Amino acid sequence: MKLKSILLAMGASLFLALPATASAQCYADYRAQQSNPTRFHYGVAAISDSACGNTAAARAELSSRLSRNGWTLVNVLSTFGPDGLASRQGNAGSYFLRF
Repeated sequence: MKLKSILLAMGASLFLALPATASAQCYADYRAQQSNPTRFHYGVAAISDSACGNTAAARAELSSRLSRNGWTLVNVLSTFGPDGLASRQGNAGSYFLRF
């Protein structure tokens, strides 16, 4: 019975820790281009927490993701937390969290 109580307490503490992990998400807004025909887009993408606040790291992460889909990263405009998502969603359109 004591073991069951300990396991329940551990499970509850793990469950309570999940929202803290989710709130630590990081994002970047960027511009990308494609050739033949020439097209550009503005987008928002989730990036690793280690790249947050570091546009060079965000650039390296996004560049490979975009190139796999035929896009070339032009630049990373900024990195930000979840609080900046809503204000950028309309401008990113179909490229909001796509890559």
